[in-house]
Amino acid sequence: MNEKRTDVKLGFGKQLGFALGETAGQLFFGYWGTFLSIFYTEVVGIMPMAVSIIFIVARIWDAVNDPIMGNIADRHRHKKYGRYRPWILYGTPVLAILGILVWYVPKTDSQTIKIAYVAITYILAGMAFTAVNVPYMSLQSTLTTDPKSRSDLANLKGAFTFVGTAIINMFTAGLVAKLAPVDSYGQGYFLTTVIFTIIAVAMYYITFLTTKEVYIAEDAQSKASFKETIAYVFGNKPILAIMFGLLFSMLATFGRLGVAVYYYLYDSHAYEMVGVLMVLPTLFAILPTYLVPKINLERKKLIIIAFLGRAVALGALYFVDFANIKAVMVCLILVGLFNYETGMMSALIAPAIDDAEVKGGKRMDGTVFAMVNLFAKVASAVGGSIGLLVMGAMGYVANAEQTATAMNGINIAANVLPAAFCLIAILPIALYSLDSEKIQENTRILAERHSDSEKDNT
Repeated sequence: MNEKRTDVKLGFGKQLGFALGETAGQLFFGYWGTFLSIFYTEVVGIMPMAVSIIFIVARIWDAVNDPIMGNIADRHRHKKYGRYRPWILYGTPVLAILGILVWYVPKTDSQTIKIAYVAITYILAGMAFTAVNVPYMSLQSTLTTDPKSRSDLANLKGAFTFVGTAIINMFTAGLVAKLAPVDSYGQGYFLTTVIFTIIAVAMYYITFLTTKEVYIAEDAQSKASFKETIAYVFGNKPILAIMFGLLFSMLATFGRLGVAVYYYLYDSHAYEMVGVLMVLPTLFAILPTYLVPKINLERKKLIIIAFLGRAVALGALYFVDFANIKAVMVCLILVGLFNYETGMMSALIAPAIDDAEVKGGKRMDGTVFAMVNLFAKVASAVGGSIGLLVMGAMGYVANAEQTATAMNGINIAANVLPAAFCLIAILPIALYSLDSEKIQENTRILAERHSDSEKDNT
């Protein structure tokens, strides 16, 4: 093995430059997960069942596409920019164009043409997002090998996930209404998308300019067949524990984001409060995401506390009176305060990759983060799709007064299902076996191997 390792400590400026890429990703994928289902059903006029099928088909394709993308990123390295940064540089313009086309409303009454257009643009945009986001996520573990810097980087990245979500929830409804001509919300969404895209592109390029890959595995160490990459991921228990923990965490988060707006519109009838209610849990999640990991308690325990707290808050939200906006807001604040675990779980990915390297001599950051990206997409689609299916089964009708049964279906989709996913997420996290002592031991072993390798090459 011949690797150039470094435990360089990243300053806040470099951490911030990297974290902005997470906000950029949210302005694409988070925006899709929050508003695309209601855009397709209420504006484009596609039936919820058709939207659910499109989302599920896209995720089935991602199950093939995402690991391949991770494998490609692992196997190729640019002489000047490294292994992962070039994808941000060259892939961002393609993502920008396709991301805008997703929000174009076909000028036709044909359901077939609408469904075909939506399916093609959504799947292509998802592929473009994969080509940028998988390398972006993989970049995280190449910037430093210092455990504290890695942890701080992941926590700040997690906080900036909510910064992106806050931007989306605070400004989307107002921008759509302001930019839309009378009875033309499609144009409002389209122009809002253009604004978000310009901001996201700028952020991605800041990430590209402020980062440098200082720990790059040798090509021979990262190159493997597709079959070997899958075996690498599914043969590593710590990686699997984090991946499935993240899956159910994101099912809770994205599943709720995809249907929460229906709850505020049809159950609470809080039309003028939608923007505030959407952004409230996000705002109260930003500081805990960055500060809670600094508490002197094992991360696994803090993560489990987060899931339990959020499940209780969501359960309470199901039982409160729809019309009691103050009670709804209190529950939403609690949901936000206990929604701090994503950054902490992301911080445990690099140690799991280190553990795999210690045991097997292989390091496949791109493959691992591709699978994490795949699970995020699955969570976004499946979470929202399950919610839409529950709503449809219980009588939801677009742009109509809802029956009591339909309103209960919306309530279940927005609150009960996410609470259940939070509780399920506890199990894989409880099985994560790498404690702080083991992580430090692996860091020491890899440093010694690197030192021995350098001596052999001098």
